[in-house]
Amino acid sequence: MRIVIIVSFLIIVGLVFLAIQVPTLDQKKIDAAIKEAISQSQVATEDEDTVRQTVTLSIDKLEKAQRTRLKYLVSAYLVIWLVFMLYLVRLGRQQQALDQRLAQLEQETSDSGEETMIDSYESIDRTHSE
Repeated sequence: MRIVIIVSFLIIVGLVFLAIQVPTLDQKKIDAAIKEAISQSQVATEDEDTVRQTVTLSIDKLEKAQRTRLKYLVSAYLVIWLVFMLYLVRLGRQQQALDQRLAQLEQETSDSGEETMIDSYESIDRTHSE
């Protein structure tokens, strides 16, 4: 049970590190997207720098917002994982308690079974001796 919890924790931690890393757009992709947008919208050439600054600023804001959303998402998954692991630990403890109780009942049953067998042998011996 402990091994399962440790392995699942390591998997969750690995997923957290992977999920928090937001893919960033490199400058080449931004430039290509800006040129395509300018050619489609037919913006004047002197406004190209303004468009470039606006797009770059927008991308930065969107990436920052995406990081925040991913942190909330990962936090929610961590809470769900924690609740599930606590539930599994609780089930494991209940199972151990039930196993102990079952062993105790089996022991009591075997002890009382031996006593009844001894009593029956004694009663058979009494009837034969009479």
